[in-house]
Amino acid sequence: MEFSDAITHARSPRLGVAALAMAILLASLGISIATVALPTLARDFALPVTGAQWVVLAYLLSATVAIVMGGRLGDLIGHQRVLLGGLAMFAAAAAFCSIAPTIGMLIAARVVQGVGGAILMALPVSIIRATVARERTGSATVVLAVFERDQSE
Repeated sequence: MEFSDAITHARSPRLGVAALAMAILLASLGISIATVALPTLARDFALPVTGAQWVVLAYLLSATVAIVMGGRLGDLIGHQRVLLGGLAMFAAAAAFCSIAPTIGMLIAARVVQGVGGAILMALPVSIIRATVARERTGSATVVLAVFERDQSE
């Protein structure tokens, strides 16, 4: 059974909506966690903070470029498949970020993580629209918006 089928046929689609909201939250945390770590990254890599800011910018730039492509890829080959691929990409890049020996490798891993994060931000709304009953789509979308909004505060 596919993820979207699980949401549609579940007694309550709340668990599926919660999982999609967590995907958005994970991508959003990918932005803020590096921002908080900038002083430490600058110290550990012996850089000025302005140099370490590329760790954050790499994620933001790649996510901005990839978000539309991620949505289109989901339309072409399936939202579930692309969402799970984006999650795997995000997780693998995060693991590599944690062991990156140089700032260049860390920035490269953040670019990949940003692409995965873009997919995690783009596809949940499409999955909700395709799977949740029409009369509940608005409330499910609000749940996603709350998690998306939390990262900007």
